[in-house]
Amino acid sequence: SIMQKNYKFSSFSVFDVLQNDGCYTSQSRYLFSLGSDKLKSVTGYVANSSPHTKDSQTRHFAIVMKDLKNVTVDGNGSRVLLTDKGSFAYLENCENVTLKNFTFDIETPCCPEFTVMKTGLTSANVQFAPNTRVEKIDDSTFDIKCGNTKIAVDGKGITYMRALDADRNAVFTIGKDPADIFSKVTKLDILSDDGVNQTVKLSFKSLCPLKNGYSYSYRTNIRDEAGFVFDNCKNVTLDSCNVKYMHTQGIVAQFCENVTIEKLDVRPKTSQSVACTGNVFDFFECSGTVSVKNSYFCGCLGKIVNMGAQYARINGRLDDHTLACAYANAKYYGIPFCKRGDVLAVTETESLTAYGRYKAVKCAVDKINPDLFNVTFEGEVPQDAVGKVLENESANGADLIFENNTLYDVPNKAVCINSAGNHTLRFNNFKKVTKSAIYIGGDAKTDFVAGRVGNIAIAENRFSDCNSPIICVDPTVPENVCDFAESVSISDNYFTESEKTLYDIKHTREVEFDSKNVCDDEKYVGSTAFCLSSKIKDYEIRY
Repeated sequence: SIMQKNYKFSSFSVFDVLQNDGCYTSQSRYLFSLGSDKLKSVTGYVANSSPHTKDSQTRHFAIVMKDLKNVTVDGNGSRVLLTDKGSFAYLENCENVTLKNFTFDIETPCCPEFTVMKTGLTSANVQFAPNTRVEKIDDSTFDIKCGNTKIAVDGKGITYMRALDADRNAVFTIGKDPADIFSKVTKLDILSDDGVNQTVKLSFKSLCPLKNGYSYSYRTNIRDEAGFVFDNCKNVTLDSCNVKYMHTQGIVAQFCENVTIEKLDVRPKTSQSVACTGNVFDFFECSGTVSVKNSYFCGCLGKIVNMGAQYARINGRLDDHTLACAYANAKYYGIPFCKRGDVLAVTETESLTAYGRYKAVKCAVDKINPDLFNVTFEGEVPQDAVGKVLENESANGADLIFENNTLYDVPNKAVCINSAGNHTLRFNNFKKVTKSAIYIGGDAKTDFVAGRVGNIAIAENRFSDCNSPIICVDPTVPENVCDFAESVSISDNYFTESEKTLYDIKHTREVEFDSKNVCDDEKYVGSTAFCLSSKIKDYEIRY
């Protein structure tokens, strides 16, 4: 049995002396204000990270825990405030570790924001939020800064707009493409500056694309930070924590077994409208159970949950036991694809059907090009493997339990599931979701980040003001593939004030929509295609 040792702490340096089998509790509610000199650097690769560089990235974390077992850290209501851009916690090779009762915040969120005060034919007067400063170099050249952080204005960023009357974020587009609004500015004039807010005139080459009274947020496409990273951990828990801001990536769990998120509150501080500029959760090659319960999410620009499988392209057969492979998606470079003992499947790209399974002996990542790696197997691999894809079945099977959560104002898909396992979504409140509230996709041919899923149970949720289709299963597979997903069951849900397509489900073995679902209008519709067995019943109308 484990003899738990109890410790009280009042200094953040406690994290330098953590021991196994210890429970550490803050003596009272402290404010830990941490500058860059107090953060610890960790260099490595993080799943779904920036696609713009081939180098491992150095991130700076307030909490770093490695190779620890049976440790609980209780903040007792303490606040961790980063005074510079950085990340909160990095856990590597830990087992049975819990962080709880903390508030995590950043003094100056690195997300430029402004509100349009007045528009003209080709210009707009805007007021920047207190976290955003513009430094003019000449008429057409300027820097955007949040605190000491310079924000890249390179045409690759994405702008989000919020209509105050709608209280909702949406991706701002020019034509069909997401717009990097700052890269469209041809001239900038500073009209006033009181030291807190700046009022600036933005001029454009053509008609002004901004709307009067709307507020806008801007994020870059460089994923250089992550709020939390859990790497190769088992039984890790984040309990009763508040998060006010995470920059470019949220909580990344990679190669983990059993992750528990309980009573997590992610919402911006009152002076800001953005709490996370990327996905709140990226679960990459996880196993066991991923549990997210009793949590609240608001002001997050990416998905709330992105639960992905991962496929590699097979480029060559080096010998009877070795395949040369590559990550086809640059967001996953440098990450070991598997470990010794993992079961890997050689899979058809079109149908996602595995026709051979083999146990890995070794995975060697190329030192020059981290996209490439060789996998050696116990047995002989097939002669015709080249051109197909490789899936790590040992790491792609986590079960998602997503229960009793509130998701408010999501300008993206809310919950995106692309990995095998049995997934349950119950008692959740989805409100103001711009794209599908629940999305299940699959593509091992172009994106290489989504694969065959198992059973999906969607029950007793409330969907209000959500866009069509509210529930979507849409894999990129041929029309003759009829069993991409095992089953999707939709029961006891309430749909209100939403667009009228309840579900659009393709390539699923069994689909059930029962009569216990409730809608506020008789005009709701659903559709299925290429499903082997569909049991569709009328919903109850309740005005």
